[in-house]
Amino acid sequence: MRLSAHTRNVVMCAAVLSLLTGCGADHGTGGTVERVAERPASWTDLPVRTGARDVVHTGTDDRSYKVRITVKSLVRGSEDDMRGARVDEGLKGTVPYYLTFEVTNTGPETIPAAYMVYSKLSLNGTDWTHGEKIILSGGRADGADRPCADTAPETLAPGDSYETCVAYAFPEGVGVLSLTHSADGYLDEGGAVATWPVEGGLKAASAGLAEPGESVRVRWRDIEDGVLELPATPVSVRRGRPADLKGLDLDLNENERRGVPYYVSVTYTNPGPKDLYARQADDVRLLTEGGRQIRGKTPFGLDAKKVPGCPTDWITQMVAPGESVTECSIHLVTGDDKPFAVGFMEADRPGLVAWRAPFS
Repeated sequence: MRLSAHTRNVVMCAAVLSLLTGCGADHGTGGTVERVAERPASWTDLPVRTGARDVVHTGTDDRSYKVRITVKSLVRGSEDDMRGARVDEGLKGTVPYYLTFEVTNTGPETIPAAYMVYSKLSLNGTDWTHGEKIILSGGRADGADRPCADTAPETLAPGDSYETCVAYAFPEGVGVLSLTHSADGYLDEGGAVATWPVEGGLKAASAGLAEPGESVRVRWRDIEDGVLELPATPVSVRRGRPADLKGLDLDLNENERRGVPYYVSVTYTNPGPKDLYARQADDVRLLTEGGRQIRGKTPFGLDAKKVPGCPTDWITQMVAPGESVTECSIHLVTGDDKPFAVGFMEADRPGLVAWRAPFS
């Protein structure tokens, strides 16, 4: 079943609202901090798991700083909050979400550009896309103050805290699965991740998934023949052990080496009329409860015979018309995250085709 996706566009502060009176708080430089609008009746509190997580923030100086992030609230706004805004076409008609959180410096050194802690946060949708960060600055079109004020300081001394708000945008109809903080800023790359789930998010995400044994036609780009539609059926998702991967040339980073490997096998059928080269596994993603899309590592040549969770007869083979092949990819899950679904990134089409994970 197809999951919706939205265009990811960078929205600059100067191009958000038509009635601009400034571009956010002045981050401790002595400027005026804009007031937060009185809460409209159309806003809805979301049941995000609040509380503190101790994480590592990578500063603008590429150094690591210990911080504690405490989520206070997550509120769904309304399209009216964006009405009259000068935004990119991809964000028109979207719904804003307002995250309020506190940041505490738990380390021994002052953090430069402390307001950048927000850049490592990701609000994740029930379609496994990531909410677009937006900056609501100055007054709204109706003359009210902006609904989400950035009050973060320029620097943060040891033991000090600040509370601030960040806004995200999702298309109408996409719910929120979770909030995550990625230490290295790359949520889907296997780094250290802290997660605040949203109650009911997994149930909503599950409603958009195909059943494990269901065959779905996916769009895949062949180098010679362009985009082909291949019937695809997930076969299994097997949990492995880190020791399984010793000696394999999989280009793992430090966090991935400590992660748990999951072997995802998917069967594809060649619709013809020509032979098909088996290399569809590069487009498979393991989707997690935390909202990550984890790319696979594909074994090559003789290495494929050394991986307990993968078949050994598909590497670099040609598949005749009407015949099928089962391909395997290795996905490293780090931290306390858990796999939930299998997705396929389609050619020339946004979003994912996704199935419930066929655990075996």
